[in-house]
Amino acid sequence: MLRSRSARNARHLPLLLGNRLPGHTADVSATGFSMEAPFVFLPGSLLHGSFEVDGRTLSFRGEVVWAQPASQPQASSRMGVRFTEVAPEASGFLQA
Repeated sequence: MLRSRSARNARHLPLLLGNRLPGHTADVSATGFSMEAPFVFLPGSLLHGSFEVDGRTLSFRGEVVWAQPASQPQASSRMGVRFTEVAPEASGFLQA
């Protein structure tokens, strides 16, 4: 399982993948984020979506770099996503 070396900030932000699959972040950095959701994508999967931050929608594209499927039917799966593209207006937020 690969883990990022970037400084991560615990931020629980709502997000949508493909404008329809809901999830939320567990932490966010300038290079990516980890998320929890009722589904899992395999490492190597390419994603696009958006975060809701302070009333703004920030779009991104990324690649799943690690995944941990839910251990129980009602539990959340976890995934690590590396950004491949981020909306320019998100750069200040991600660096904070």
